Amino acid sequence: MLLGAFMLAVAATTAVAPADASPPLGSAPAICAPLVFGEDPRTGAPTVDIALAGSLEPSQLLRDLDDLEPDALRTLVDDNPVLVRQFLERSPSPTAVAAWWEERGIPERRELVDAAPTLVGNLDGVPYEMRDAANRLTLDRALDRLRVDLADAPGKGAATDLATRVGMLEKVEASLTETPGGPDRTLLLLDTSMPGRAAVVLGDLDTADYVSVLVPGALLSIREHMTEWTKVTADLYDAQGEWLAMFEEDATVATVSWIGYRTPDVTNVVGLDLAEEGATFLSGTVNGLRDGRPGDEPYISVFAHSYGATAAMLALSRGDMELDALAMMGSPGGSADSVDDLAVPKRRVWVGEAAWDPVVQTAFFGVDPGSEDFGARTMSVAGAVDPLTGVALTASVGHDWYLEPGTESLRNLSLIGIDRGDWVTEGGADDAGKTLALGR
Repeated sequence: MLLGAFMLAVAATTAVAPADASPPLGSAPAICAPLVFGEDPRTGAPTVDIALAGSLEPSQLLRDLDDLEPDALRTLVDDNPVLVRQFLERSPSPTAVAAWWEERGIPERRELVDAAPTLVGNLDGVPYEMRDAANRLTLDRALDRLRVDLADAPGKGAATDLATRVGMLEKVEASLTETPGGPDRTLLLLDTSMPGRAAVVLGDLDTADYVSVLVPGALLSIREHMTEWTKVTADLYDAQGEWLAMFEEDATVATVSWIGYRTPDVTNVVGLDLAEEGATFLSGTVNGLRDGRPGDEPYISVFAHSYGATAAMLALSRGDMELDALAMMGSPGGSADSVDDLAVPKRRVWVGEAAWDPVVQTAFFGVDPGSEDFGARTMSVAGAVDPLTGVALTASVGHDWYLEPGTESLRNLSLIGIDRGDWVTEGGADDAGKTLALGR
């Protein structure tokens, strides 16, 4: 049904031009005057001029927020979600944020988490432990407030809207439930406004040798799919651990259930506005991973489905981020003409295209990455006997079956994420030789 809606929208709507691009991540802030504060007539404490705050470069605004008392900062953040969102879309580089955070003492950091959790929890460059604490605080406060409002809702329409938001956040809450013997889970980012944004990490981003980020496409929402997306991410985590054990490699993994942008629906799926947004936020996540571990960077892979592949290609073709590996499934095309245009080693770009997937080969948003001229490696998703284990792998059919357990597709993604690309099956005669003897 989701695929049918996607195709209907593509057929019935004309693409719209993308919004004006934001300044690139990490760009130097413009020189501007310090933030002008007013004065609270009751307390004499400084207050922020909202109109001026919205016009400042994020680096300047971040520094000027230090002058606010915790209560004033809490009011600023709680009462101006649009300002917070605009700030996060154009936030300073993770390196600049990390330097700003280090300048704060422990009491100041705690005050920031308590007063402005929606800001701290989503700032790439803030330590992941603190982001998790801030985002969980945001989640708890939002659910408590919404449940009280729901109990006092004045009418059916208001009650329905509130119940929808509660349901969305409960899906995020459920995604944080750890399984017996499973890895720790961290709430990497959270936006509680509809339709929501969130990312849940399985494993430890501070120490993992391999990090895989799972990026969704159109029509996949927090409210409907967050727990399902996180389940897939958990399957990926488990599979990668099993492969590392088979290869006798002493290493660790982390996987990220990333719904970190507003995925399009049938009303806007044919435009690139949300792909631009996805590219910006995904770049922030990846750059935060790299900048947070100088000299000890993990091997970072992005696995992007459908419209998510379009967003990932935008970020990579502009040089906003760099990856160690990229796999795209069911892609409707993107901005790059070939693998040479992507900030990824060319031998580490894979494309999977399932039978009966009407989205692939459309090149709706640009060049089809599955075309021979593009130069990506083929990742077979057709089903086969695993040459390493002898296990029968199932095929992916249609647009939405690339990530099912037991598929050849998920098996290949697991290997890509731990830098074992030579063992990825491509659907040819050479696959039979991709046994453990290949590496000897």
